[in-house]
Amino acid sequence: MILLKIDKYIIMTFVPYFFVCMFAICGIYIVIDLLQNLDDFIELGAKAFLLAGYYYVFMVPVVLAQLFPAITLISVSLVLVRFVKNNEIFAMQVAGMCLYRILLPVFVLSVFMSFAAVANQELIIPRYAKKLKSVEQSTFIDKEKNNILVEDTDNRMLFRASTFNVAEKKLESVFVIGRNELGKKKFTISANRGEWTDDNRWLLFDVVRHNYDENGKWVAPTIQEKEYYLETTLTPELLDKVDVNATLKSFKELKVLREEEPENSMYRVMFHSRVAYPLTNFVLLFLGIPFVIGFERISRSVFLRVGICVLICSAFYILTYLCANLGNIGLLHPILAAWLPIVIFGTLGLFLFDWMHL
Repeated sequence: MILLKIDKYIIMTFVPYFFVCMFAICGIYIVIDLLQNLDDFIELGAKAFLLAGYYYVFMVPVVLAQLFPAITLISVSLVLVRFVKNNEIFAMQVAGMCLYRILLPVFVLSVFMSFAAVANQELIIPRYAKKLKSVEQSTFIDKEKNNILVEDTDNRMLFRASTFNVAEKKLESVFVIGRNELGKKKFTISANRGEWTDDNRWLLFDVVRHNYDENGKWVAPTIQEKEYYLETTLTPELLDKVDVNATLKSFKELKVLREEEPENSMYRVMFHSRVAYPLTNFVLLFLGIPFVIGFERISRSVFLRVGICVLICSAFYILTYLCANLGNIGLLHPILAAWLPIVIFGTLGLFLFDWMHL
C-alpha cells in the first residue's frame, strides 16, 4: 500500500513538470522560429497573425515528435533534482526501497510517453501534413529546397539533389540513376553541383559517371568529366513543385516509398529511424539519470545536473543528425545510420546506470 502511494506521488509530481517543460520548449522554438521568419510575416500584412497562428498550431506536433525524448529527460531530471534537494530519495531508501524500485514509475511513464510520441508521429502529423505544407507555401517564399528526389519517367531517370536554390536555379550534390527498358541500372552520375543554363539544360560540374551492362553489372572504366550536360525533362519549375517533406509521412507511407525507390538511401534511413524512435526515451533516461542522482560529487549542483542532461540530449541529436546524413549520401548503411546512436548511447547509458551509487 505504501509503495503504491509513493508511486502515485512520483507520477503526480512528474506530470506537471512534463507539461511545463513541453510548453516551455515549444514556446522557445516558436519564438526563435518567429524571429527568423519575421520578414516573411511582415510582408503578409493584415493576414500575418492568422497565418502565423495556423502555421505554429500545425508545427507543434512536428516539434514534439523531434523533441519528445529530450522533454521527457529534462522533466524527469527536474523531478529527481527536487527529490534529492528535499532528501526524499534518501527517505524512500530508508523506508526499504532500492533506487531501481524508486525509479520504476519513471520508466513506466516513459513507456506511455513513447506510445504517445508514436501516436503523434503516426496519426496526428500525417493527418495535418498537407495543411501544414499549404500554410507554408502561402506564408513563406522558399529560397532553397533540400533533399530533392524526383523521377524523370520520359528518360527513365531518378534525380536527386541535396540542395536546390530556387532563385538562382542551382543544385548541389547531384546524383542521377538511369535505367534501361528492363528497369536495370544503366548508368549513375554524381556531380558536386549543377546550374540551369540559357539553353534550358542542366549543366553539371565535376562529374563521375559509371556505366552498367544489360544485367546491371558495372562496366569499366569510370568516366570523369569537368562539365556534363544532362538530358532531362526536369526543369527548375518542376523541381520547385516537388514534395520533399517525407519526415511528415507515416510509417506505412515510408515503407511504400522505400519499396518504390529502393535506390534512395534517404527513405531507407527514415524507415529504420522510425523503427528505432521509440527507444530514444529510454536511452536518454539511462544516460541522464546517473548524472542527476547517481554520482555524489555532481549531485551537489542543481544547474550542473540539469546542464549535463541538456548536453547529453544535444550530443545524441548531433550524432543522430550526422549518422542520418551519412546514411542519406550512402557512406553508412541505412540500418547502421539509424541504429548507431541508439547502440552507442544505449550501451553507455546502461553502463552508467549500473555503475551509479545505489
